[in-house]
Amino acid sequence: MSKYLESLIFDRTQSDIIELTDKAYIDYKDLNRVEQAIKWVSYVLNQYGYRNTIVSKTWKPQDHRTDYEMDRLKKNIVAIRNAYYTDSNTPLTPDKITYTSVYQANAIERIIYDLGNLIVKSCPGPNHLAFTLGRKTLGNRSISL
Repeated sequence: MSKYLESLIFDRTQSDIIELTDKAYIDYKDLNRVEQAIKWVSYVLNQYGYRNTIVSKTWKPQDHRTDYEMDRLKKNIVAIRNAYYTDSNTPLTPDKITYTSVYQANAIERIIYDLGNLIVKSCPGPNHLAFTLGRKTLGNRSISL
């Protein structure tokens, strides 16, 4: 699993708001976590031939969430979501990203997590056994037939 996927938060609750936990508020670090995860998922999808284009940003402490930036973030989520499949339990992409509820914040990060997790599990990679015509590969050994 990717460190970008593992860092996503989708278990926020109303008690986080009441108790003023770090999960209750979205700041530039949270937005960077989301941006980096989207960028990673986009990269992996493109590597496996599932073409998509995103526009990412690195947020700074003085940056403000504008409608323009939230729309760009939504378009990025839509782009990666349209490039591959999603589980039936994956939340719908919000019509407008406002980060005004823990439910929307959870949904945004859950979409990215589910999509990234699905692509990692379903595409061949270094943790999968690979075969090619006329050659079997197992670990660092190969046998020509």
